Amino acid sequence: MQHNTMQDSLIQDRGMADMVMREAGTQLGTMGSAAPGTRRITIVGAGFSGTLTAVRLLHFAEAPLEICLIEREEGYRYGGIAFGRASTNWEHMLNIQAGRITLRRERPEDFLEWANDEADRSDWPQKWQYHTFGVACVVPRRIFRQYLAERLRHAAADAHADVTLRELTGEVIDVRGQGGGYVVKYAGTQGGVHDLPSDQVILATGHLSPVQAPFYHRIKDSDRFIADPYAPGAQQRFQEVGTEDTVLVTGSALSAFDTVISLVHAGHRGQILICSRGGHTHGTYPVDHEHDIWQAGRPSFLDAEKLTPEVVVEGVKAEYARLRTEHGVEPGSALDAVFPERVMKAWEPYVIELVSRMDPRDVRMLLDRYKSLIVTNRTSTVREIGSVVRSRMRGFNGAPKTVEVMSAAIQDMRPVEGGTKIRVVFADQPDLVVDRVVNCLGNNTDYERSDHPLWNGLVNGHGYAQPQTKTHRGIEVGPHGQLIAADGNVAPGLFGVGPMRQGDETTRRGRLGAFVFSIGTLRNQCFDTAMEVLRRLRPASDEEQMDIPDGIHHCLIRSSDWIAADLATEEPQSTRLRERLQNYARESAYPNAVNYLQAQDRTERRKYRGILDDDLADFGARLAREFDLTAQQAQRTVSLLTTLVEKHAVHNLCDITKLAGWDSQYGNQVQHAPKKDA
Repeated sequence: MQHNTMQDSLIQDRGMADMVMREAGTQLGTMGSAAPGTRRITIVGAGFSGTLTAVRLLHFAEAPLEICLIEREEGYRYGGIAFGRASTNWEHMLNIQAGRITLRRERPEDFLEWANDEADRSDWPQKWQYHTFGVACVVPRRIFRQYLAERLRHAAADAHADVTLRELTGEVIDVRGQGGGYVVKYAGTQGGVHDLPSDQVILATGHLSPVQAPFYHRIKDSDRFIADPYAPGAQQRFQEVGTEDTVLVTGSALSAFDTVISLVHAGHRGQILICSRGGHTHGTYPVDHEHDIWQAGRPSFLDAEKLTPEVVVEGVKAEYARLRTEHGVEPGSALDAVFPERVMKAWEPYVIELVSRMDPRDVRMLLDRYKSLIVTNRTSTVREIGSVVRSRMRGFNGAPKTVEVMSAAIQDMRPVEGGTKIRVVFADQPDLVVDRVVNCLGNNTDYERSDHPLWNGLVNGHGYAQPQTKTHRGIEVGPHGQLIAADGNVAPGLFGVGPMRQGDETTRRGRLGAFVFSIGTLRNQCFDTAMEVLRRLRPASDEEQMDIPDGIHHCLIRSSDWIAADLATEEPQSTRLRERLQNYARESAYPNAVNYLQAQDRTERRKYRGILDDDLADFGARLAREFDLTAQQAQRTVSLLTTLVEKHAVHNLCDITKLAGWDSQYGNQVQHAPKKDA
């Protein structure tokens, strides 16, 4: 394969990116062929998902590997639109407590240890420079970006000597199969289009562009319209809003709350009108709020022979009413504020069943019609976010309320008064004239009709991807993020992490609302996908492992049974072999795999990897003697067991119900969720 030679685009972010390049061994220079024997993984997008996937690859890669991390917008590097420098200010807070935002699910205390003991606070505002973070603390998003960047730097510095990280700046415009791999084509910031041959490609492109409703068409080019509150330069646009301007915010979900915070940060004191069809908004968590995981029985409406939208809507209403009574939820109580969120979390297994049984058109209709209701009920806001909005929704003596939520259907918007104002036309109430409009309707989710050149090519050009079948939100992927091509087969070597998997998160895991791309969801994807990509780069002798059925790694008993059946031994030897495999997997292989995955640095990982490999080799030799297996059969058995146990360990470490089981200095701050009958 011929590789084009080019000069890498220099990273423009002179802050954290430079530190990563200088101190972490990140390389810049001539791009072309990787060193002989070195494989290349290219990650498209260096926001949250791309950065964390690179961290995971650096942690566990043990053979010569080059990881290329490409980002088109330096203000999004290490954070994307949620945490990036381009889209946030110091008043934007994470909507989840500090004890739950670790990048490493297997080490829940990692963020707190970094923030309190390691972080460089020299550029932090005085409010945060001497702050001690605890489990229940709120966290500015910009701190989280720094955490991501520094963890990437540490991972690169600690990686295997033959594993390198290259950070590039440019926009990827095409990915095309070639010679058993792919060529990633990207436009550099200094001009020119460059080819980057890659063995595997991980797409971490973040959200598509914001929704552009038809009623925006007359104002889309107006300087009075902010089409994307997270775009580079958007914070400057908020600074340009007059302090007494009347601002209409279209949409009432978390992005609307972010917009209010951006306006307040810019010194705005005027009226803010938050408008959506249903008028639904997020609640605010109580002061002493602790995330809890409830158990809930299977809703009775699922017993219906056919699940129509009418059956589902009426069934959900009835079940909510029943559960409110069962749990004694009083209107306005602390429990009332979090009740819908806890029920929706408990119902995730039943959402999977519901979606699988319904016609795709009905699924999409329900998700579209009740989007605002689902989103605002699935999560509330921490007080540092919610109170900024709620306090301005109440009037005080001499201080009228400045934030109002409207339930209305917008028909049209048009510039008036020489383009200095915007007239908003409603279907069911008088027109309004406002000074500014901010679009908070969310992002496009239809990858079949995307204006993103890369995704347009992947879906409509090459057929490497297809829209998610049931929900038409995002793309269809396999259990580890493998892209499913237009013909229904896996597109080998192409993976996705991030918001493009939101439909799959709903159908596979029952997640709804912002939880389809929450920190917890994305870090699980990054961990699992990185491990799968590394497995697929192993030598050709391990290709047989690619035929392992999906899902059996969720249970060590099923895994052991499948391996024993593969050996085709006869009874009673087959039963004895299954028991032998099960016991060894549970008592030895699995604990060793967990130790390996939880290791803090490469020295510790190498130690536990050696223990795991030596123990497995001894077990294979004992199996061969005990069951009269050939050397090839024993080797294959151990190889399959290694893969399945590792996958099982990753699966368990990504289990949200186990996050509170901390063994660290912060453990006494965490209370386990109470049992239902406690």
